[in-house]
Amino acid sequence: MDGAPTEPDLEAWQAFKARQNLGRDRLTPDLGALKAELLREQIKRERGRNAREAREVVEMKVVEEMLAILGQKLNALLTLKLTVELGPRIAGKSMAEANVEGSFIVDEIRETVNSNLANFQRDLNAI
Repeated sequence: MDGAPTEPDLEAWQAFKARQNLGRDRLTPDLGALKAELLREQIKRERGRNAREAREVVEMKVVEEMLAILGQKLNALLTLKLTVELGPRIAGKSMAEANVEGSFIVDEIRETVNSNLANFQRDLNAI
């Protein structure tokens, strides 16, 4: 190589490599600052991802307990609406009127279920 030292002199070879930009890059203040900034951004992104995942993960035990409670509430609601309330609400009405009354009951059930789901969502967010 042109201009390379001919003797085995470490300092001469290091100076030659630096002049020719050979070997590993030397860490300049600008390059060091850029690498530090990149590392900070990567750490920030990973911490944010971990925080999001932590909020989105719920223990299976908690979900099973909430589903059991929701199932019990839905069973009680259906029993109330269809066994207790349905008869008196449609007594003496025509089929068309009974169908309308049935759609009212379905709306009431839907509203109650949605309200309970919203409560469960609020409870999950509090965990």
